[in-house]
Amino acid sequence: MSEKKNISKDAPKPSEIAVSKKKSPQKIRKTKRTSAIKPASQQNVWQAFDDAFENFRNDFENLLFPVTVDSIIAQVPEVRVPSIDLEDMEKEYLLKAEMPGFKKEDIEISVAEDGVEVSGVAGWKYSEKEQDYICKERACKSFYRYVDLPEEIKVDDVEAKISDGVLEVKLPKKQPKKTRKVCIK
Repeated sequence: MSEKKNISKDAPKPSEIAVSKKKSPQKIRKTKRTSAIKPASQQNVWQAFDDAFENFRNDFENLLFPVTVDSIIAQVPEVRVPSIDLEDMEKEYLLKAEMPGFKKEDIEISVAEDGVEVSGVAGWKYSEKEQDYICKERACKSFYRYVDLPEEIKVDDVEAKISDGVLEVKLPKKQPKKTRKVCIK
């Protein structure tokens, strides 16, 4: 037992242990740098070349043979709705429609007892054979408009004329309604 006491006496006491407050130098591990660019496989490189040449070919073909939505739409006739005024003239209705650039041969008017239909086609007619156009912007225009009438009209007595791009259609009423003005008291 005496040996045990000697061993314990020789052992440093917990308060006598010297501990350095400085941190011991640790080995710095070299980390592999990560890149935002992923290394490409051989297949990806060939695919990138294929994509680049495909884009080049498409751009070159579009330069030589342009096919755009505008060129496709230019081949379709423009359909417009003419601005129309309908005026009640007591015994008849007066319909006025803006028709700039239209001739009377280009306009069709169909009349029913309860409505009027105005339609037509005008513009430049191109020949079917191909010509060497550099620019082709003039197009054929068509229009259509149907107007409901509040009263029945005399279909056989309708008159129409066009002057300075304004179409006027006189639509006589079958039995004009009697109207009177009321004074406010």
